[in-house]
Amino acid sequence: MGVYSFAQDNKDKLVQVTGVAKMSDTSDVIPYMGVFVKNKSTGTLTNENGVFSLLCYKGDTLLFNRIGFRSKEVVIPANLDQNYFSTIQYFFQDTFYLKEAIVRPYLNAAEFDYAMRYKQYDGDMYDAIKENTSKEVVKMMMRNMPNSAGENAAFMQGQQANKATYYGQQAPIGLFNPFKWAEFYKAIQRGDYRSDK
Repeated sequence: MGVYSFAQDNKDKLVQVTGVAKMSDTSDVIPYMGVFVKNKSTGTLTNENGVFSLLCYKGDTLLFNRIGFRSKEVVIPANLDQNYFSTIQYFFQDTFYLKEAIVRPYLNAAEFDYAMRYKQYDGDMYDAIKENTSKEVVKMMMRNMPNSAGENAAFMQGQQANKATYYGQQAPIGLFNPFKWAEFYKAIQRGDYRSDK
């Protein structure tokens, strides 16, 4: 009985969110805007008509994001009586200016190689290049970047394919697999699990 009530509680907290993303000044729809559940790896994109549909929990925060528009957060009310929520969200276009970049082609690989080795940069620009391409900065950006909708979809499809492989039978447990233990032992010898990495 306890498992049933736990499942029922979780079911009551789920919400099917549907909505439309529009421009605030013209009411034109915004296609392919990212809609993500904040701090979770769940998300989707609006379709070509600006419509999206997403399953989340009551009290979750949805993050709307697309280049060229101001980001917005929308909180799903925690005290909803029903398990569905519809919304129309309006967005302002966000204009920003980037520094001028001049792109010059090189005729061949040798010219490109020479320019990369011997071109002189002023101090500020060189320091900025070194700082932005350091391993620590790249690792931090990779850790904090949310999964794209495509990555989430690929992950879910992989999970479904893995479950379908063992449909109707018990999936194998790697604990008693000697090959897995051999791989684990080699990984320890290589130092893959050291904390100083």
